[in-house]
Amino acid sequence: MIFFDLDGTLYRTHETSLPVLRLLCDSYGIKHTKEDEERFLITTTDSFLERAAPDMPVARREAFKVDLRRNEREAVRTGGRLFEGAGEMLAELRAAGFSLAICGMGSEEYISCVLDRCGIGDFFDAVLCRIDGKTKSQVLSEFLGKRQLRPEDCILIGDSNTDFVAAKDNCIPFIGVSYGYGVADIKDKTVMADSMTQIIDEIYKTLIYARIEKDIKIGRKSIVIGVSGVDASGKTFFADGLGRYLEQRGLHNQIIHLDDFHNPRTIRKRDDSPQGYIDFAFNLQQLHSVLTEIKSSSMDRDITVLDLDSDTYTKTIHLSSKRNAIYILEGVMLFRPPIVDIIDYKIYLDIDFDEVIRRAGKRDIPKYGTGILDRYASRYIPAQQLFMSTYKPRETCDLLIDNNNYRRPQVIHPHPPL
Repeated sequence: MIFFDLDGTLYRTHETSLPVLRLLCDSYGIKHTKEDEERFLITTTDSFLERAAPDMPVARREAFKVDLRRNEREAVRTGGRLFEGAGEMLAELRAAGFSLAICGMGSEEYISCVLDRCGIGDFFDAVLCRIDGKTKSQVLSEFLGKRQLRPEDCILIGDSNTDFVAAKDNCIPFIGVSYGYGVADIKDKTVMADSMTQIIDEIYKTLIYARIEKDIKIGRKSIVIGVSGVDASGKTFFADGLGRYLEQRGLHNQIIHLDDFHNPRTIRKRDDSPQGYIDFAFNLQQLHSVLTEIKSSSMDRDITVLDLDSDTYTKTIHLSSKRNAIYILEGVMLFRPPIVDIIDYKIYLDIDFDEVIRRAGKRDIPKYGTGILDRYASRYIPAQQLFMSTYKPRETCDLLIDNNNYRRPQVIHPHPPL
């Protein structure tokens, strides 16, 4: 289930709440700052009054809150708007089969008013609103328990630290939105989406990352996750995203690139055939030795590897060894001896070869020239086809992912529930 905060995530709260707040503050003689208004958008009315009018009598404070609620609802009914593209995003997610819910801190009446005004109520299977005396974390926890929802099957999307904490307290992956009201408090803590389209992208990726987190079953030993696929299948992009996700979940990880373990040119050019690419492109024995050492040791180390551009052993990579560390190894043709047995969890990114050529043209031509496409046609793609027929990585991996749209990867097998 995908949980959406309402104010600042889907709904343009500032357009209806702040004008009402300013008029009432003038009427009640409350002097406040722009900072007070900014905090008002991500806190409660009580918190605003404690800051802006700490000496206000209780009866007058309650009258202010009643007036604010009434005037705010009227403003919503006459001028409430969603952020651009929010309605279309919700419709797309529903059409894709996702279950959606609101997880807001407004009253039930206020949230209903917003949903009715903006015509999005039918998109949601559940609406969680403020319950006096309970935090957002507690409201969400009770709902998860009643519905028997697993945290790894959920995502919370919001714009404030309250949302972030609610997700963290319930072990739910979190996506922040950069256009909301509490961005300063969360921008360094989580992945941030800049638009509705990017929210959808991050949902697809985050659900897969969450599945991997569940599958790898972190224990007392370090593990190696292998991310493989044909050339230009998006391995580095996926590994980077997975690494950021795991780090935000408190799981130390390090990415290791197979490209750092190329053989020197004299060995790589020994056989220019597709089989030669499989046999001589990489120093798999060195990689196996490195992986074995870092899995069994608690000592950091520097490894000297080949600088591919200069074809000299002048590049150094630092490997950090920690208990429970996760090493994400990414590269082509990984799932074969001698390194396949040291990879604990195998992910294969599947794309069409037409997509390989399209990506290669965009990525490699600026650096290597148009002749690189001939290289793909004569060597790289035939080598991948030969490798796939021999080692069958699609059949032997733990997670097979359709990565033709690398911004919205989808699991092919085993398929997760939406």
